[in-house]
Amino acid sequence: MGRVFFNTRENVQKIDVSYQCLASDSGKIFSLDSAAAVVVTLPIDSNALIGWNARFIVQTANDLAYTIFSGDGTDSGGDDFVGAILLQTTTATDSNYIAPAANDAKIVLDANLANTGGNKGSYVDIIKLATNEWMVSGIVYSSDADSTGAALFIDG
Repeated sequence: MGRVFFNTRENVQKIDVSYQCLASDSGKIFSLDSAAAVVVTLPIDSNALIGWNARFIVQTANDLAYTIFSGDGTDSGGDDFVGAILLQTTTATDSNYIAPAANDAKIVLDANLANTGGNKGSYVDIIKLATNEWMVSGIVYSSDADSTGAALFIDG
């Protein structure tokens, strides 16, 4: 007998306005689908257990930016990102791994901003590793042929 999956669509949520993630959102896939500026804030650190995770997929390229915020932009002790995201330019054959700098607490997915990206199909996976620490991975597509990725991660 094959495996049967029930309610699998309950784990997919469309984001078209700013949203505060909840501890209960762990395991969800968020479809970023808006032409307006949208900020998605991860759950409050004390409410999210280690292992909390989500995937953010760009459904609609946004020229006003999807910003994924860790929730605490305090330097030296805020919720910071670690890991790296693969940045692939759509008009060139090269790609770069972009790692956040110390204290970076925001990911900016802007389809037309130089040195970032966020074309349709881009995705970011986020996992809570420890108190004040979120690991990121994923692939971000950019139409900026000479993108350095310098604007992908910013300080909170």
